[in-house]
Amino acid sequence: MSAEAAPALVALRGASKSFSGARALKAVDLDLRRGEIHALCGENGAGKSTLIRILGGATRPDSGTIAIDGLPVRLPDPAAALRRGIAVIHQELALVDDLTVAENLALGDEPRRGPWIRRRAMVESARAKLGELGFAIDPRAPLGSLPIGARQQVEIARALRRDVRLLVLDEPTAALSRAEAGRLFDVLRDLRARGIAILYVSHHLDEVFALSDRITVLRDGARIGSWPASETTPGEVVARMVGQAVDVRDRPARRADGPAKLRIEGLRGGALRGLDLEVAAGEVVGLTGLAGAGHEDLASFLFGDARPTAGRVLWDGRPFRPRHPAEAARLGVAMVPADRRGQGLIPSQGVLENLTIASYADLARGGWIRRGAQKALARQWSERFEVASAGLSQKVLTLSGGNQQKVLLARWAARDPDLFVLNEPTRGIDVKTREAIHRWIDGLAEAGRCVLLITSDAQEMTRLADRCLILRGGEVARTLEPPALTEHAVVAAVVEG
Repeated sequence: MSAEAAPALVALRGASKSFSGARALKAVDLDLRRGEIHALCGENGAGKSTLIRILGGATRPDSGTIAIDGLPVRLPDPAAALRRGIAVIHQELALVDDLTVAENLALGDEPRRGPWIRRRAMVESARAKLGELGFAIDPRAPLGSLPIGARQQVEIARALRRDVRLLVLDEPTAALSRAEAGRLFDVLRDLRARGIAILYVSHHLDEVFALSDRITVLRDGARIGSWPASETTPGEVVARMVGQAVDVRDRPARRADGPAKLRIEGLRGGALRGLDLEVAAGEVVGLTGLAGAGHEDLASFLFGDARPTAGRVLWDGRPFRPRHPAEAARLGVAMVPADRRGQGLIPSQGVLENLTIASYADLARGGWIRRGAQKALARQWSERFEVASAGLSQKVLTLSGGNQQKVLLARWAARDPDLFVLNEPTRGIDVKTREAIHRWIDGLAEAGRCVLLITSDAQEMTRLADRCLILRGGEVARTLEPPALTEHAVVAAVVEG
């Protein structure tokens, strides 16, 4: 029986949910069928995350029903969803950095002999599952030592260890290289052939059309409709997502030709093996490569999260050696990390604290934060970046992914630093917000700021970067400049050799 003709494995009917008086979902219907990859598209704030949390048992709808195999069910918590065969891989990873890869895979289901964990069996089981998926990861490695792309792979492998009937993936390729994403697609197609239902949430429409059988679009919390992927186009999907045409500009004609403001010479440490790099005022220099190539290590060194073992960094000809992030911020460095939840945001705090934390020194008087000035600053920059929230007190983790990212960007824009290190700045961001962030980065360059753009998105690289440095083995393997800086050239340079 084809996926199109198959009855629904999971049926959502009339699902509605509000947060702090704001409607996140409005009477949404959704059918998910066995042996089908079903794509869910929409801008940030369209309701995708809320729908995912309802399916995964993390959020209860205010109204509406869920049925599995035609029978009504309640999913009061994630454990109940897992017992029903629903596994959710969230965009923000739910792993334990202090445990090994094998321990993360077996967490809560460790093989035992009496009270003792059978560690060898646990490692071998993890090795077999990782190998089956084509993920080249040492199961004995501490999870926190892996780059974010490899941690994403561990999360996928962990979900697939269980008897999954419905697999929900939220932006699963956001931190993966093109080759890693290709292996994931092969895995998902195999799962589809085995009759598993897959809900695939992505802003990358090339992935959506390469993988999905059907596409559902949400806008402003409501379901706009569902279509067979073969009967619609990317342009039509974008129009349904945003409700209007999106003005996507080509790469602006700019080229900084002044002296280097930032100079990196022979930098070693982590994966870096002698990196040389220069960035002029008003220049956007892109860095990319496979996971572990060294770009994340460079970001850590520049922001004082770690110290290099050799080499030097110069700013305006003077040594630049921040000992910790607070000192780097004082010296004029802004850092937007790839893992915004784990490394960027303060999960327990609201928009106010998250947006203003980098400006506390300016807001303090006599050791106390001036609350009026803090609120005024947060309100000013929240409005400039069009952060959609119920107010400054709203918990930042209840915002959509795009609005969380806007809070991070606004935090640093309020400081007006000289050097911006942007690691995957549009990861998991909708089309409209992505273009707004791109325009903001253009503005940084036009204002004479130095920008280091770390991105695995070849389209984003060609849209923004003046130069693209391909890292391999901790060194610059190749440099691409216009007109040779094209999407095809970036992808080919990353995967070659």
